[in-house]
Amino acid sequence: MELRKTKGTSRRMLFGMVAVLGVATMGTGSAAARPLSVVAAENTWGDLAAQIAEPDMHVTSILVSPAVDPHLYAPTPDDARRVADATLVVANGAGYDAWMDHLVQASALPQARYVRADTWSGWHEGGNAHLWYDLNAVADFAQRFEKACEQADPAHASAYAARGQKLQADIARVQAQAAALRPHVQGMAVAATEPLFTPLANYLGLDMKENAFQIAIMNDVEPPPVAVATFEQDLKQKKLRLLAYNVQVEEPASKHLLDLAHNAGIPILPLAEIMPQNTHWQIWIGSTLTQVAHLLGVAQ
Repeated sequence: MELRKTKGTSRRMLFGMVAVLGVATMGTGSAAARPLSVVAAENTWGDLAAQIAEPDMHVTSILVSPAVDPHLYAPTPDDARRVADATLVVANGAGYDAWMDHLVQASALPQARYVRADTWSGWHEGGNAHLWYDLNAVADFAQRFEKACEQADPAHASAYAARGQKLQADIARVQAQAAALRPHVQGMAVAATEPLFTPLANYLGLDMKENAFQIAIMNDVEPPPVAVATFEQDLKQKKLRLLAYNVQVEEPASKHLLDLAHNAGIPILPLAEIMPQNTHWQIWIGSTLTQVAHLLGVAQ
């Protein structure tokens, strides 16, 4: 079972949050005068939302740069104003972007208009928080967000439904790509520097190793010495077919493992928490699956 990331919060961030929440409670005008808009915590969910909502609702994402750690982000007064004025708000949830929960709570936004990926029935408290790599969670989010759009803006319900249907077809194609890859890679031993890759690895039937190390890195604590030793030995003895790592997190312990994997000739899979700009989720994840197949020696 995965644990949620619980990195510490600096005094600056705490004071910043208090100031932001104060701004959010002030509001910025009557709801009737506001244009329809959607605010997303991260661009990954923002992209999925935009594919359904636009052009009838304008979608903006708060986090778009891979240089920002979503777990430690300190929202600004401008973020609070945008959330307070939004028609809908979307987020990952699962403790991953708890700062958005605080902004929503401080605003007048009804909970029915706050769509989080973690309210999917397949996720439970303590589960893996990297839900954009969970293909079923994404499909469920898209369906619920479409319904939220239709309820918030009935005049364009048919347009939301049509765009939602198209997105679901794209998600289904990614699921089919993963399903086709699964028989060729199922049971292969892989590992990661933190559990970013786990939801997708589980979908592919891969045997994820080194979990104790991954959870420690995710929670910003020192990995147990026995976990480090096991990880090092498995790399040196080439017991792992693939090593995935988070390009947004630079940890000395992780860099050491990458060096060992490189020396052992074990393929390395770079992953990110923030989606590259100028693309779509289905293209991003589809290309990741293609890369996994290539690194594991499977032609697709």
